[in-house]
Amino acid sequence: MPDSGTMPQSPEGCYLSYHSDSGGRLEMHYSRTPIEGACGFWAPGEGKKIQGFKYNGPTRRQNLITGIAGGDANRKKYFSGWCQFVKEAKKFNGWVTKIPDMGGVEVDVYAFYLEGSRMEMLKLDGGLVHVGGVDAVTCVPRDSDVYKGVKNIDIGSFVNTGKGDSIALS
Repeated sequence: MPDSGTMPQSPEGCYLSYHSDSGGRLEMHYSRTPIEGACGFWAPGEGKKIQGFKYNGPTRRQNLITGIAGGDANRKKYFSGWCQFVKEAKKFNGWVTKIPDMGGVEVDVYAFYLEGSRMEMLKLDGGLVHVGGVDAVTCVPRDSDVYKGVKNIDIGSFVNTGKGDSIALS
């Protein structure tokens, strides 16, 4: 697993927000200051920087996924949006956190590491967590017992077990 470096201290990065319009959507918003109502945040890790143009103009806000309101199929899209958000953070050797009770569905995010064929729940409610070394991620409803008691698992089983959504990040 690569060195995680120093945890960022700045509010500069990418925020994740849930919006109920357009059938429900998750939006990434690059900002140098906190975004009110955001449910997630990632900051670039050591040796990485978000390009300045992402903070200005039309690229600062990007719909990550739409049509996520109501029904199980749409809820799965919401989980997929969280996986995509973590994948974007990984590209920047990033650090991710959740901002609880800020809209959307409360989730648990699990990471899989090829080294040791191990998985763990990312403690995103407790502050920034480094995701640079994560090889796959899955997102499930908060307090789901889908991985209860699992210690070691292969990547295929990890991806297929998540009843929310999963994505390989490498």
